[in-house]
Amino acid sequence: MHLSDELVESVLLRLDSTVSLIRAASTCKPWRRIVADAGFLRRFRGLHEPTVAGYYFDSRGESPFATLTMGRQEAAICFRPSPSAAALTIDAGSFSLAFLRDDDVLPSQWSSSWSVADSRGSLVLLRSLAAGHAPFCFPEVVVCEPLTRRHRRILPSPDFGTGCFFYGCYLADGEAAGDSSSSSSIGMSNFRVVYELYRDDGGAGLARAAVFAAGAAGAHSWRETSVGHAIPPFHRMSLMGRAGGSWYFHEGSTMAVLDGSTAEFSSSPFTLQQQPIHPGVYLYIAEGRDGEPRMFTTTGGILTVLIKRARRPAVVAGGEDDVEEWAVEKSVRLSEATRGLPGYDASFFGGGGGPMDVITRGVGFVVLSPRIRTTKEEAAAPARWWFAVDLETAEVERVHDDLGTIQFPCQLPWPPNLRACPA
Repeated sequence: MHLSDELVESVLLRLDSTVSLIRAASTCKPWRRIVADAGFLRRFRGLHEPTVAGYYFDSRGESPFATLTMGRQEAAICFRPSPSAAALTIDAGSFSLAFLRDDDVLPSQWSSSWSVADSRGSLVLLRSLAAGHAPFCFPEVVVCEPLTRRHRRILPSPDFGTGCFFYGCYLADGEAAGDSSSSSSIGMSNFRVVYELYRDDGGAGLARAAVFAAGAAGAHSWRETSVGHAIPPFHRMSLMGRAGGSWYFHEGSTMAVLDGSTAEFSSSPFTLQQQPIHPGVYLYIAEGRDGEPRMFTTTGGILTVLIKRARRPAVVAGGEDDVEEWAVEKSVRLSEATRGLPGYDASFFGGGGGPMDVITRGVGFVVLSPRIRTTKEEAAAPARWWFAVDLETAEVERVHDDLGTIQFPCQLPWPPNLRACPA
C-alpha cells in the first residue's frame, strides 16, 4: 500500500515529541527525507513544545552557613530525567557530564569544585567554585551540550584588567536568533554568556554587562554596556530565582529581570497584593508549569503564591511610572497542610508561624523545611524534615532526596541532527 507524502507528513506532525520524531525518521528513507525538510521541522515545532530531557542541579546551599543549617550536604552535579523523558525511555546516562573530565576540560575532581550556573535550550553553563579562585575575578566557565558532548571554555576578553570585578554569569540565546521552528535560537555555535561587571573607573562604580557571543567555527565577540541606569547595583540586589529562562532580582520595591532571550537587563517598580514589601519579607521566584514566573513568600508560616498581573500607572518616587502588580493566587498554612505527613511534629512550626527555609525551587513545586531547633550535640548533624508543595494544587508530600537549590532544565537539541537520504 502506497502512502502519499502528504498523508505521511500529516501523521508525523501528530507525534508527541522530538524523540518519537527521530525514531520515525529512522524507519525508512522516505520518512527520513520528510522529517529532514526545513518546512516540516518548522511546522512540527509550531505544534509541539521542546522536549525537556531532565534537570541538572547540585546540592550546594547559597552559602556554607545555609548548607549546614538546612541539613543538606554538598554533592556532585546530578541529572534527574523529566517525567516525559522517562515515559519516552530516554537514557539518563546520555546526559552525564563525565565526558568533560574524560576530555580533560575539567580536572579529575571537577564534581566538587564546579556548579551548574544556568541552562538554556540544550546547553548547560558550568562555573568553577574552586577555593583558589579569587573572589570577583573573571569566573572560569564552560558551556556544553551534554547529549552531543560538545563543549566550549570561555576565556576572558583582553579588555578585562585588574580593575574589573565580576558577580554572576548567565546563559542567553545567541545573536543569530532562530525562528523557533526549523532553526534554534541557541546552540553550541549560537549562544551568549552575560556577566555582571563593575569597573574601577574612579569611583563611579556603575553596573555593567559584558556579553560573550559565540559564533560558528569557534568565532566569538565581546560587547560591554552600562546597565547602571536601568537596574539597581548588583551587590544590593537579592536573587529571587529563575523562570522561563529569565532571572529575577529585587532591591526593595524594584524588580530587575535578565531576559534570557535578549540578554538584556530591565527593571520596574512592583507591588504585592495584601502584603507590604519590607526587609523582613523574603521573596522568591519559581517557574510554574505554564512557564510563567510565580513569586512566593513563607512569611508567618504561610506559603503565599503570587502571579504577575498587568502593569498599571502609579506615582513612584515623585514621578509617574508603570507598576507591576503581583496578585495572590493561593495561600497555604503550612503547619496545617503538613499535619498528616510522616514525622510531623507541631513544634517544627513554632506555634504555626515559625521561619521556613526554601530548599528547592523547581518547575511547579518548591521544597521547604521548618527550622528545627537542635541541641549543641545535634547541631553537628541537624535534623532534616523536608516537604514539597505543588504550586498549582497545594498538595504536599515528604521529600527525602536533595533536589538542589534551583533545578535547571535541559532540552533535547533542536533541530535534530538529520540528513535527508537520497531517493
